[in-house]
Amino acid sequence: MKLEFIENKIVSLCSQPRTFNFLAKNLMGFDPINILNVLQNLEKRKKITSIDGMWTVYDNAQNNEISISENESRLYLKKHMGHFNFLKTPHPLDFEWRNSTESLNYLTNKVQSLNCVTDKTLILGMPTLFATIFLKDIPHKATLIERNKPIIEGLVKMRFDKNRYNIFEADIFQTEPSSLGNYNCAIMDPPWYPAYCYQFLWLASQCVEIGGYVCISLPPINTRPTIGRERINLYTYCYKQGLYLESLQPQKLQYVIPFFEFNAFRSAGVKDLNPIWRKGDFALFRKVKNVYNQRPRLEEIKSPWIEKEIDSIRIRVKKEKTKTREPIKINSLVKGDILPTVSTRDPLRKNANIWTSGNRIFKTNNTHAFLDLLDNYGKKKARTNEEKNAVAFIKTITKIEKNENKNYIDWLYYELEKQIDTSHN
Repeated sequence: MKLEFIENKIVSLCSQPRTFNFLAKNLMGFDPINILNVLQNLEKRKKITSIDGMWTVYDNAQNNEISISENESRLYLKKHMGHFNFLKTPHPLDFEWRNSTESLNYLTNKVQSLNCVTDKTLILGMPTLFATIFLKDIPHKATLIERNKPIIEGLVKMRFDKNRYNIFEADIFQTEPSSLGNYNCAIMDPPWYPAYCYQFLWLASQCVEIGGYVCISLPPINTRPTIGRERINLYTYCYKQGLYLESLQPQKLQYVIPFFEFNAFRSAGVKDLNPIWRKGDFALFRKVKNVYNQRPRLEEIKSPWIEKEIDSIRIRVKKEKTKTREPIKINSLVKGDILPTVSTRDPLRKNANIWTSGNRIFKTNNTHAFLDLLDNYGKKKARTNEEKNAVAFIKTITKIEKNENKNYIDWLYYELEKQIDTSHN
């Protein structure tokens, strides 16, 4: 193969930053030693350059354009993160970790293997799996229970066949089984806390027919100190619902680190982290008998937080029951304002009544006034100095987190590319 062809191909590939592994994979069997020689020659001629182990065209580096373009990074993440485009930026209070495309493909294949063509599957709060099942055009029917309106709107735009794929817009914690009908299989990925898992499992056990399957993602054994006891209690709970454990596959499901956790780790000083370090255990239960028990109590999982979105940044406020006329003040709770953990056991969590999608926490003395400012942001001028300070706070936070989110997306691009380069042919 002519050298000119190889050089042109390398320069074309390096229009975006690339790893050596990526180049070796995409040069059609060209010897890696020869690739390195060509790279070094192109670098001497100032056609390309190497920065932090990534090769890019020389002009990009000189013009400070080493970062991936927003359009291409989103296309890349859409490929590897599973419907990245219709999900909003995750918020820490959502407990949201997104499945990798590899996990979604595994779950879709599992659903197909467990069902006959005429069977129905119930999907509890997993919109990306629902979208994957639709796009793969699996033959049997699937119903998604989802309460998030923006996500539902995004799914509806996909124009799926409503005779085979159905979205039930409802709260899983309040939906009555009788309104859903019967299914051969239910699959779910609840937040990894007992109160949530029991709610999901109860609803699934009431809807699945005898002989059917209930599939659930569970936290692995080192997630927190109490997991061992929690796992035993969960198995006991399932037994009482008529569900028997048929198989358990440790660390089978992959999750891509979300923006808020990226900020938390960065604040804690954690670097060089694999973006898919978190993996979940996949448990498969078989329903062997019909049992009716009362739904678990709801009080402990009802959310007091109200969400507002400012310039694509999500801000949650825990609205106080009583109003105050005190001038609004906002206080920091932690150095740097970013909570350096995503653990619900952290004692600082209980003091926060403002929480951003970048895992920043604050305390305000007047949540009603702060919510009013969020509602009227960009519409009305602040009247007092305290209100002006609060508006300036909102502007600063949203600007900072927009930039951080872009850095997070760039980081994901590089790290996922390196991982995929070294783990796939």
